[in-house]
Amino acid sequence: MFRYIRLFLFAWLFLSCAAHAPALTETYVVQRGDSLWEIADRYSMSVTELKRSNGLRSHHIYPGQRLLIRSQGRSTRSSSGVEYVVRRGDSLSKIADRYSMSVTELKRINGLKSNNIYPGQRLHIRSSAAQLSRSRSYTEQSSRTTVQPSRSRPSSGYVEMDYVVRRGDTLSKIAAQYSMGLTELKRSNGIRADRIYVGQRLKVRTRLQKIAMDNGPYYFYRPKAAVQRSRGYREVPPKKPIEDYRSARNLMGVFNANINSDMRRDSRSQPLKGWRIVLDPGHGGRDPGAIVSNLDGNNRSVYVVEDEFVYDIALRLYQKLRLAGAEVEMTVISPNHLIRENNPPARTFVHEQNEVYNDVSVNRRNSFSVRPGLHNIVQRVKIANRFFARRGKTLFISLHADNTPSRPKGPLVIYWSRRGKIDSRSRSFARIMERALDLPDVPAQISGRNLAVLRGNLAQAEILVEIRNVHDKGEAWALRSHKRRDSDANRIFRGILNYAKRY
Repeated sequence: MFRYIRLFLFAWLFLSCAAHAPALTETYVVQRGDSLWEIADRYSMSVTELKRSNGLRSHHIYPGQRLLIRSQGRSTRSSSGVEYVVRRGDSLSKIADRYSMSVTELKRINGLKSNNIYPGQRLHIRSSAAQLSRSRSYTEQSSRTTVQPSRSRPSSGYVEMDYVVRRGDTLSKIAAQYSMGLTELKRSNGIRADRIYVGQRLKVRTRLQKIAMDNGPYYFYRPKAAVQRSRGYREVPPKKPIEDYRSARNLMGVFNANINSDMRRDSRSQPLKGWRIVLDPGHGGRDPGAIVSNLDGNNRSVYVVEDEFVYDIALRLYQKLRLAGAEVEMTVISPNHLIRENNPPARTFVHEQNEVYNDVSVNRRNSFSVRPGLHNIVQRVKIANRFFARRGKTLFISLHADNTPSRPKGPLVIYWSRRGKIDSRSRSFARIMERALDLPDVPAQISGRNLAVLRGNLAQAEILVEIRNVHDKGEAWALRSHKRRDSDANRIFRGILNYAKRY
């Protein structure tokens, strides 16, 4: 009888262990840019579980480190590589991007003839892609946090980066901006006193929430609407100007940290080193600029909001200029997005009125009136002139999308001119930019005008670029395409390079 009891207990213990055994144990080699949050989410583990499995006491990991992984969730091994179980909200493009594959390759491996997939469906992923599992898009790299397939549930993680001390900064201000404790900031940088100096580099970290959407990603919070609903639709900002300013500065800090990382890896020459350039994304805040109707592939109305699409071009241009060695500043910044893609193009950006001027003093007053608008457009010039400080290798480019029925489609470059007086250097810059923007079928134009953002500007040369005339349906459609927006940023970048070669 006692022998039967022992056999029963042994069988119960064996079955109990089997029930709790991990589906798979493997080794993961940490890649540059990885974080514990990213790896844990990739293998459907919690960070606590991942740390416990590897005897980790902190969140610090390093490239080349080997981690023990228990994988039984989102992706599982199969004889042909890895299986991915489709979740609600997934699309082929999202899954392919997550595993650094093309949609064509993903469809071929799984014998798919259309882009339709359903929750619970199992897709084969090539194993080498699953090991990398890192997004190719810059926006994925920029936060170093995980994008969940769900469109409503945010993911969060800490991002570490360098902060360069500016005039007027204090340790307490910097700590507050990045939601750190003062003691934590000092300990991270080995600082005992409260003294810092302009140009000093400090290690800071900030917590980001990232929300995946077809017209995103977004950070911290997302628009209420999935797309722009009508010409008159707008979303009043849910937070105070100073809160949106701090979030926007955090995002720009992350953006710059990743650009700096790319610069360290890239040994190419920097043709714009020594240049200081201000980018002025047109409109924003209270003023959306032009909102024009367009048609999607099913002949249904969609709406293009000028300031949202122009801001995206400005960020793409910002990245290219920084990588070329220029110091760059933005006059207007957003608290909840960096570079975005809208895939398909019918997923237009929403008119959010949450943009703020890139100036802490402006945003301290808790009033909707401090956000960008025609009534305070002079703030753009003030921000630029403060960044320039003195004349030299300095440029100012204001970016817009025209909506003029009387003008042909295509770009328009404007330099300052008033009553016969002309800024000759600005006109020279405008002519060079005109040639860079010219296309055989869509020629660019040039004009002199007395515009507020060009008056009193201390830049060596200042211009306003209407990158497209969205009164034309084809031009408005082109603005909806993230590939075309990147091409627009490249053409403007080429114009800046051509001008800089002369000085």
